[in-house]
Parts: sequence; C-alpha cells; structure tokens
Amino acid sequence: MAFSFSNKQLSELLRNVAAVYQIKNKNQFQIRAYELAADSIEHSTSDIKTLWELGELDSVPGLGESLRGYLDELFSKGKVKHFDEIFEGIDKNVFELLKIAGIGPKTAFKLTDAGVKGIADLEEKIDRGTLLRKEFSEKVLTNIKAGIGEYKRKSDRILLPVAQETALGVIKYLEKHPKVKKADTLGSLRRMVSTVGDIDISVASEAPEEVIKYFCDYSLVDRVVESGDKTATIALKTGLRVDLMVQPPELYGNLLQHFTGSKNHNIKIRSLALKKGYSVSDNGVTEVKSGRVHKFTEEESVYKLLGLQFPSPELREDTGEVEAATEHKLPTLIRPTDLKGDLHTHSSYTDGKNTIQEMVESAQNLDREYIAITDHSYPNLDYSKRIKEIEQINYSQDKIRVIKGLEVNINVDTTLQIPDEILAKHDFNLVSIHTSFRQTEKEMTNRIIRALENKYVNGLSHPTGRLLLEREGIEADWAKIFKFAADYGKIIEINSFPNRSDLPDLLIREAKKYKVKFSIDTDAHHVDHLKLFDYGIALARRGWVEKTEVINTLPYSKLEDIINLSKN
Repeated sequence: MAFSFSNKQLSELLRNVAAVYQIKNKNQFQIRAYELAADSIEHSTSDIKTLWELGELDSVPGLGESLRGYLDELFSKGKVKHFDEIFEGIDKNVFELLKIAGIGPKTAFKLTDAGVKGIADLEEKIDRGTLLRKEFSEKVLTNIKAGIGEYKRKSDRILLPVAQETALGVIKYLEKHPKVKKADTLGSLRRMVSTVGDIDISVASEAPEEVIKYFCDYSLVDRVVESGDKTATIALKTGLRVDLMVQPPELYGNLLQHFTGSKNHNIKIRSLALKKGYSVSDNGVTEVKSGRVHKFTEEESVYKLLGLQFPSPELREDTGEVEAATEHKLPTLIRPTDLKGDLHTHSSYTDGKNTIQEMVESAQNLDREYIAITDHSYPNLDYSKRIKEIEQINYSQDKIRVIKGLEVNINVDTTLQIPDEILAKHDFNLVSIHTSFRQTEKEMTNRIIRALENKYVNGLSHPTGRLLLEREGIEADWAKIFKFAADYGKIIEINSFPNRSDLPDLLIREAKKYKVKFSIDTDAHHVDHLKLFDYGIALARRGWVEKTEVINTLPYSKLEDIINLSKN
C-alpha cells in the first residue's frame, strides 16, 4: 500500500524538519539541504508521488540520495522513523507559529515553551501583555503582531511559475487533441502577475464536448469538480485547480480579449467602445445601432476595430495603457532575447548549490555572454581563493566573461557587512536588506541611501525585500531612493526569483519617472535557476520597461563602462 502526500504537504514537512534542526542546533548544511528540497518540491509542477512511482525522484533538483530515501520510506510506510525521532519533544504548535513572518524556529519554540497554543492564542496573549511579562521585548512582540496581520491578509494564491508550468502542461496535453485549434492561458496568468488566483485556460474548437471530456481525462486529474457543455473545472493531484473555457475558432479572439484584461481594463474598454457605438463581449463586438456582430479569430482585431494600438497582455491593468493605446504611444517592451547576461548569481562558496565552474558552464550553455557571481558577503568567506578561481576561469577561456561580484548585506546601523578593501577587489557589488525588515520608513530609506553612497557599490538588489506569500516588503521613501540612484548612476535590480519578483511593477513605473537604470537578474542559487529570466522579464514588461533601460541588454564591452560609471 502506498501513502499519498501532496507537494504542499511534502514541502511543509521538509521545512518542519529544517526548523527542528535549527532548534536543536544541527548542522547548517543539513538545514539548508532540507530548505532547498522543500523549495524544489513546492515549485515543482510534477506530482512528486507520481515521480516516486515512476522511479524518477532523482529528476527533482535538490533531492539528494538520503532525502530520496526518506521520501521512499514516507510513501511506502506513511511516516519516516528519522523524522519522528527529530520531532520528539517538539510542540506541534511550533509549526503553526512558523507561518508568521518574523517568527523563526527558535522564537517559535520559545513561544510554545511560554504556553502559546497557536496563532489565535499568540495574538490574544500579545494583546493581554502576557508575553511581555515573560521576557519577550515590546519590539519583538510588535514585529510579531505585524506578522500576524500579514498572515491574515494572505490568500490561497499561487506563485506565477507554478501556475504557468501547470497550465503549460495542460495546454500541451490539450493540443494533442485533433479538434483543438489553439489553446492559451487567460486572466492574471496571461498577464503574468507574480501570484495567480486561478489557472484559467481557453481552447478554440468546434467540438467543445469532445474537448471537455478529453480535458477531464488528463492524467494528473484527482477529481472532476464540474463539467458542462463549454466549461469544466478539474482538481489536480498537486492540489491545484484548472478551469477550461471552449469557444468556436471564429470567436476565439473575442474570448481572449474579454478574459485577459483586469476588471478595470475591461470596464474602460467597454466604456470606450460604447462611445464609438459598440458593445464588447466574449461573443463578439456588436454595433449598437445595426446589431451587426464582429467576430474575430485574433484579439488584435478587437483593439484595431476600436482604433487602439494593441496592448500586450502584461499591460492590461488600467494603469494608463488604454489612454496610451488611444494615442498609439505604448512602449516597445523588453523581450527575453534582449538579455545578454546575468548580474546576480550565487555559488557553493556561500549558500549556492553549484560550484562557480558549474554555474559558468550552465550560463554558457544558455548562450549568456557574461555572468556575475555575486556570493553573499559572509564574514568567513575566502575572498582571495574565490577571486583567483574566477580569474583563472576567465584566463582559460574566452566564450563567457565571469564578473567578480558580491551581494553585501546592509547592516542595521547603515554600514556594510564587509570593509571597502574587499569591495574594491570586485567588479560588481550589489547591496541588499536581509535583516531588520521592520525599521521605520525614515530609518530604512537612510539605511539604503547610505549604502548606495559607497563608491564601490553598483546597485540595490531585491529592493523591497518581499517574499511573496510569506513576507511583505519594507517601508521606504522610494521616490527619494530612485532619485538618488538616478543622480549617482546606481542600478536598481528587478529580481526574477519567483518568490521575490522584486521590484514590484508599480514601483518599477515609479523608478522609470526618475530615469533609473535597471538590471534584470535571476538571483540563481542553482544551475536550474539560471532559466528564471522569463519571470523578471514579465515583471519588467508589467512595469512598461524597454530594452534601453536595462543594463544587461548591453554587450560586455559596453556594460563594463556602465559598471565603472556607477562606482563614483
């Protein structure tokens, strides 16, 4: 008998093991291994149990031999002896408290030791002042209370890559049916929003009932939630739900237009159409006076009929795109093929999974012209050894340029984690916030600007510090930061890593007003992460970014000049 566990349950289990390892002061490398494995499973679009049944667990990045053995035991017996031993003596409420941003494993353990029985009980005890009397500082409790507020605001949204890869798997399956002419994503997924509420898919077909039946027979279906003449909803084994809409090919363009834009975008389009004598819906564009219906196979034709320039799906949020389309002044958005290199990656010298050589070879295989290895500024890092290795790689080949870089933590007191003499030995230095996220707006703004003032610093990485579905971003005077960055040639990063997606699109638009220069980077900690550029590109496109505004669209010969200029 095999036992079933969803990907979500598996990732949560491994995170719990990592948390208890921290509480019990186990090896840091073991802790990191569990965390990386949990991330990999959470972001996998394949059902892990199915991969186990097929003997393909080794295809999951970050799952080493011992972890694969534990999962084999879990699926076979329903539990893991080693995990049971690790969890012994740990109050189960610890794991609930870990859902609160700002509560780490040791704090969660300390709270349960103080009698806290869960999130609701924690909030009640904070309000009553009980914990203040048990040696928890007022500052710590204020931060925890803010974290509880974030937790309450969380929804069941899905990170974009998980939603997209799931949708692409379904689309690939649907396209095998002979009656399916075309298939696409819809809604927030097609607009490439960083988190997605629903996975909606459309199909163009003259045989909706056949397509619906075929859709419901998809191999990853756990159950069919609903099935009608032209629509259906399935629940997958991964725990995700997928909705399907089928439309005849002659109306497919109308459906795409109607179900891609945000609610406000569609309201504005319908209002504009009415002024021109049209009524717009997924069943066609109707001339109000004559009743004539315009049916379109392509959505571009809908916008053309209304006299509008075609807005890319990412822009359809009612943030000025309809007005710009009316004047035919929409931007020429950056594309994935415009990027020539990656300026933020990590190796096994710190918390990366792969060696510098492996990262470089993978980047070269992806046709990158250059890659910056920007390991964290850990105090015990052997900087000299690392620099020599990078220089040797550059000396031994001329196919890809490896840039000596660092990602440096900005301390709470506005100083940098490492001295200038180490920064000076590197070509490209990013600064970032990794601690004390609850400082006031004034304190955080000063902290960032003081760091950017350093002549050896090139730019700011994952600026808001947000972790999607986990932690909200910092409070800062972004207008002041962007103006400083623009005035002094400091680069603002658009981070592609899915749970960061940082800078948010609205702040990208704000930064553009000051003519800030951006870099779009993967923040890769594994060779597979080097393929994440598409999500940074999507974020940039949602922020109306053009190719000329991004420094790593430049060849290395010109990029080098930009990097040197930012070190004033």
